[in-house]
Order: sequence, then structure tokens, then C-alpha cells
Amino acid sequence: MFRTSSIPAFAVFQNRDFRILWAGRLLHEFSRRMELLVLGYLIYQMTSSVFQVGLIAVFLNLPRPFLSPFAGVLADRLDRRRIMVGVHATFFGIAIVLLALLATEAIQSWHVFIAAFLQGSVKVLDDPSRRTAIADLAGSQHLASAMSLETITNNSGRIIGPIAGGALVAGPGFVVAYGILAALDLAVLLLMIRLRLPKRAPASGPRIAVLQSLLEGVRHSISNRMVLGVLCISLIMNALVLPIQFFIPVIASELLLVGPTLGGLLGSAEGIGTLIGASIIALKRQIRYHGRLFIAGALITALGVTLVAWSPWFLVSFLLLLLAGGGQAGFSTMQSTILLLSSVPEMRGRAMGAQGTVNGLGHLVGDYEIAAIASIFGIGLAIGLNAGVGLALILPVALLTPLIFRQVGTPPESAPPAEEALPGLPQPSEGRG
Repeated sequence: MFRTSSIPAFAVFQNRDFRILWAGRLLHEFSRRMELLVLGYLIYQMTSSVFQVGLIAVFLNLPRPFLSPFAGVLADRLDRRRIMVGVHATFFGIAIVLLALLATEAIQSWHVFIAAFLQGSVKVLDDPSRRTAIADLAGSQHLASAMSLETITNNSGRIIGPIAGGALVAGPGFVVAYGILAALDLAVLLLMIRLRLPKRAPASGPRIAVLQSLLEGVRHSISNRMVLGVLCISLIMNALVLPIQFFIPVIASELLLVGPTLGGLLGSAEGIGTLIGASIIALKRQIRYHGRLFIAGALITALGVTLVAWSPWFLVSFLLLLLAGGGQAGFSTMQSTILLLSSVPEMRGRAMGAQGTVNGLGHLVGDYEIAAIASIFGIGLAIGLNAGVGLALILPVALLTPLIFRQVGTPPESAPPAEEALPGLPQPSEGRG
């Protein structure tokens, strides 16, 4: 007889706290993707500057290269639930301030850049804490399914968020949009307050200093060639390919000559493709070569973005971004999965911190560089040139690492069997604090 628990993704969903974490992430990603499009149109309408639209991404990613290593250490040392509660309380506060500025017509571009910087700073703390919490709740056996559900969550938000943002900008306007964003941020905060995480076993041996913890994380990232390969390709993708998501309002307005409603629909295309791809991954019982899926996804994404930069037709651009999104499902899901499976539990927070560092560094350089090229030569050339270079770099880098040729080995010290992390067995809680 068919049982939903026999499907890995459904088995993970039986855990009450995983469902809370998943629902919070869904609402958060919806609000952030909606906000990204809303702020892009806001800055573009205020300044008519492609460069300043790109600065939103620059300020959002500016803290990540510098703070991510420390965030990984904190995720390994502190109560992850409290970190996530603090993060989402900050997001709610920022939304309220921007709503007030919009309602009083006092908003200026520098307000948006400060808000983006603060959001980027707290997001640095959220990523390693949330992903290591997923590993705690799912267990190693179900980790790939749990991370594919995370990707599905992200891309459900990427589908609905831009469409909603475009419709709100074209309809009731920016004030109503930010009122909805504030309400969503409050809902996520309340969910994080309800979350419980399993108690972690005390670390064996003496507590080491923060600097030593950081150095251990750096040594782990360099000496583990599987981890190093993921980080190098992630740097290429975030610097040269993925910045396109921040420039959708400009692409829609300048290349395709469409308004915010169709611009929002265009912004959802990658999310639709990634949702389809991640859903397929979530239903797979076993993935033998995580690295091959990671590399194939990166190549498909880079190809789709390279081609969309030269398309003057909305439908063609939409379909190419749909293709890129399908590739991104493999890239995004396997990115965190490989890092987590290649790291012992005590190093997982720092592995996620290393991922945040390279992702942030890539976006910081790529977003600024693309914005500068676009302001002189146009958005099509800027996006197409960068993504084409990224496409040319991915495969040779992959061939120098074991990603294609070796299966990801779960360390013997890894998390307890999945049965211990799934519902039906008692799990001590960290408490609300």
C-alpha cells in the first residue's frame, strides 16, 4: 500500500518543527522577492538610474563577505532559534520604518540603501543558522530532500513575490505594497517564536576561541576539495550569472519595453523553473552523484542567462529564464547539500558561513561591475558578457575538483540516523528562552 511517508520529502514534512521552519521560510522568501522588485521599481522611478538600481544589490550583499565567517561560528555555538527570532524581528522593524517613510512621502534613495545594508547584515546570521537547523531536524539520510524542499520554498516565493510586487506597483502603489510586506514579516516572526529545535550534544574537548574557530573553518574549506569545488563554482555563479535577478525591472523596461505587471511576471520565470526542478529532486529516493547535478545545474543556468540578455521578445526571455530556473534547482539544492554532507556536524555552521562569504563576495563584485557596465553600454551587454564568461569558467573549474567523479561521502561523525530526527521519537527542545 502507498504511504506518503515512503516519499523522502513527505517523511521530512512529518516533523512539526520542520513544517514551522518551512512555512516561515516560504513567507519570508515571498516577502523578500516581492520587496526586491518593489524597491527596484521605486529606485528606478526616483532616479532613472540603472547604476542606482544595481546599488540595492551591492548594499544588500556588502556585509556578507565580512560577516559570514563569524555567522557560521555563531551558528555552531549559540541557540539557532534565538538567532532566527532576532533576525526576523529586525526585518519587521525595517519594514515598518520604510512603510512610514513611504506613507509620509519622505522616502529617499539613501533610505533604501541603508535598509538594504541592514537586511543584508541580519540575513548573514539567518542563513547558516537556518540551514544547520534543517540538518538538525532532517538528519543526514533526508538532508537532500529537506534542502530540495528549501529550494521549493525559496522559489515559490520567487514566483508569487515578483508577480504580486509588479501588480501592487502598477495598482495601489508602494505604500500598500510595504503594508503587506510588514504584515508578512510579522507573521514570520511569530512562527519563529513557536519553533523548537533539538538539543545539540555538547562539543567534545575544550571550547576554542573564536579566531581559532574561524581558522578551522578556513582550513576545512581549503583542504576538503569537495567543499572547495562548491565554493569556487558558487563564487563564479554569484559574481557573473545570478545578479540578473536584481536587474529585472531594468530588463523589462529597457530591453523588453513592458510595464511593472509583465516585469513582475518575468521576475517569476526563474522561480517557476526552479520550483519544477526542485520538486523533481525532492521526489527522488536516492541521488548518487550530487556534484554532477550541481555542475549541470550551474551550466544550464549560465546558458539561459547568457541567451536572455540578447532577447528582445518577452515570451522568449520568459522561457529562457524558465530554463535557467530549472538549472538553478540543481545548483541551489546541491550547493548546501554537498557542503553539509561533506562536513562533520561541528563544522556545518562554518561551512554555511563559507558559502555565505563566497556568495556575498561574488554578488558584491558582480552587482557593482554589472551596474557600471550597464550604465555605459546597456543592460543587455552587461548581463550577457558576464554570464558568458561564467559559462566558460564553470566546467574547467569542475574538472579540477572531485565534484563530477566522486560521490559525496557522509562523514562517520555526521548527524544521527534520520529516524532520530523524524517525528514519533522524543526530541529535547532548546526552549523558548
